[in-house]
Amino acid sequence: MKEKDTRWPLRLESYSNALNVLEEVVPRYKALNELEKDGLVQRFEFMIELAWKVMQDYLRETGYRGLNGPKPVVTQMGADGLLDPFAWNEMLDARNELSHIYDEGRSREHLDRIVYDFIPVLDNFRKTMITLL
Repeated sequence: MKEKDTRWPLRLESYSNALNVLEEVVPRYKALNELEKDGLVQRFEFMIELAWKVMQDYLRETGYRGLNGPKPVVTQMGADGLLDPFAWNEMLDARNELSHIYDEGRSREHLDRIVYDFIPVLDNFRKTMITLL
């Protein structure tokens, strides 16, 4: 009998801890200095990476194979009814833009979306995955 893979619950714990730190910034994010704003953006990028790796590990444990990279993983999670793939694709697009081309103006434009639109989606994902433990 094959032993159950425990990678995704461990990653979920790391994800949850990192999200807690990000959520602590929300009430005071308008008062952050420029370096702290860059840190918030960086933390968002990190959260997206952690999230899709939690998803990928979960899908592997449930029997899916050949789903590599964030887009196919998000698509499958959406097809399985575990998340809103449209919201997640918007976050992936924002993460890609922020990660690959540094433009302070665009970075600042994304801040409100990160705080008001994306963090709630990240939190909903955490809640959904916790129910699957």
